[in-house]
Amino acid sequence: MYIQNIKIKNYRHFSDFEMTFKDGLNVIIGSNNSGKTNLLRAIELMADPDSITIHDFNKNTILNNFEKLYKKEAPQIEIEFQIYHEISEENTDDESIIKLLSFLGMDKIEEQKGSQEKPTQYNIIANINMKYAINPNKLDNYIKQVTEADTLQKYLDALELSLKYFAWEFTNGTSKLLADKKEVKELFKIDFIEAERNTNAVYRETRKTINDFIKDDQNASSFQTMKQAISQEMKTNISPVLTKISTIVEQEKNEIGLAKGNVAIAQDVRLDPSISDSYIIDVKDTKSEYIIPLSHNGVGYNNLINMYMLIKLVEISQEKDFRMLCLEEPEAHLHPAMQYKLFSYLRKIDDEDKLKQQIFVTTHSSNITAVAGLDNIYMLDYQRENNAADGISRSLKEQFIDPENPKDAEKAKNHMMKFLDVTRSDMLFASRVILVEGIAEKLLLPRFMEKLGCSYEDDHISIVEIGGKHFNHFLKVYANNPIDKKVLCITDKDYPSIDGELQPISEYLEFEPEHVKKLSETYKNNDNIEIKYQTKYGRTFEDEMFLANYDKNNCITGCKLLRIALGETLHPFIDANGSITGLLT
Repeated sequence: MYIQNIKIKNYRHFSDFEMTFKDGLNVIIGSNNSGKTNLLRAIELMADPDSITIHDFNKNTILNNFEKLYKKEAPQIEIEFQIYHEISEENTDDESIIKLLSFLGMDKIEEQKGSQEKPTQYNIIANINMKYAINPNKLDNYIKQVTEADTLQKYLDALELSLKYFAWEFTNGTSKLLADKKEVKELFKIDFIEAERNTNAVYRETRKTINDFIKDDQNASSFQTMKQAISQEMKTNISPVLTKISTIVEQEKNEIGLAKGNVAIAQDVRLDPSISDSYIIDVKDTKSEYIIPLSHNGVGYNNLINMYMLIKLVEISQEKDFRMLCLEEPEAHLHPAMQYKLFSYLRKIDDEDKLKQQIFVTTHSSNITAVAGLDNIYMLDYQRENNAADGISRSLKEQFIDPENPKDAEKAKNHMMKFLDVTRSDMLFASRVILVEGIAEKLLLPRFMEKLGCSYEDDHISIVEIGGKHFNHFLKVYANNPIDKKVLCITDKDYPSIDGELQPISEYLEFEPEHVKKLSETYKNNDNIEIKYQTKYGRTFEDEMFLANYDKNNCITGCKLLRIALGETLHPFIDANGSITGLLT
């Protein structure tokens, strides 16, 4: 059972937002303030709806509507979850159908007939609608509070005073029938692990698991016997002091009047321990075998331990809850190699269908995206250019679906999966991207930008060397993508080598490489993609740079750009002569 789709209206910076997920691992990437944490918080509301505050209302919507709309009616937050689950006729322990019963629509149950060897499967979709709105009977009170507000801040202050009139309403998103809050809260066990994480979440899970084990009918009796045995052992060990206390107690002899009430002082040793509270996590030094508390260990390894245990504890839980883990920036305090190894492991067990829970991860780490897998990665952005500012999302898996050219799309996807290493993964996080053929362009473009007064790092521009002319594979990520990132492709003209008689200059000027023709045709309707190549008679980037700057001393000897680009055989020529103009004069 997992969240297949979420719709969010007027919650935090989401105005009217929708996003689809997959079972297992979901890695969500995006720039700062793109909405990654807000998305996780919206998911968490299913288990903790009472955490709502005035700052959870979409303030862009309020700003545009508080004068003309929200002085007559109150704003509201609405979140709808689409839950997908498969059940089998054979699995009699699956209680999910009972949990989902209030949220089912009969048109959303699909029967998958099995063979004699495989039982019939049912695909179930449930819709849970959560609406945070004002009690209609208190609308007049709200209007009185906000009627005099003439600025956004005054309105928000008045709205905050009116929050006592607001409450959550839970319904079946299909039939609109009312449901109980408890039914929604108990659908999933959700753990939210913030970037600044500690062991509290782990201890909550382990102690709950231990308590459930102790309370089990088969185990309760043995634990009671154990406590009695320990109590008796303690009494034996402290029997001398118990004897002394007994002597004092027996001397009372009604001196203070207890006998009249048929009361006497008795003593015993009775152990009533909290076994779960006694559980701790320590760190063992594997070289010297000593133990140290987790609090005395390095933060990076502690984070790794905490995340691993929360992921794996689901395997020993006796509960039949369906679980989710919202993991915010797991790279915090974690060495890049450890990030890579952790997500290699997560990817492996996800591919093997052994994750046993839905995990949502937000990250800025190219080490994580390099190994997470394209099918698991979702891009998130917050677009404020228009009045209707809102979040927007895109699955990278969708970017490589092309019904008209499925083989080309599959080839591009395989190429990306092969070459999307830690360095190239940076293209997924950048605001704008420059794709170049080779290392010369990658090294020199930042120098050009510095000379032009453009800081490519401050503008979050990523320069990616793709190792050839396979721009099409990389452009699949950005073409027809609602997350509209600008992409510049710098490629070589590669005019054919002259063999024999010289050709007219006009032929060079009119020549267009085949790969450029194909790119131009494929992406002619994509305004966010630009393709550039040489115009001053060069075949390659290095040729063009030399021909365009041969008469400029500062480009050869001053900043030494040509010296960087040209081969070592030309270095003595450049050092001796400066420029061709200098040589000719």
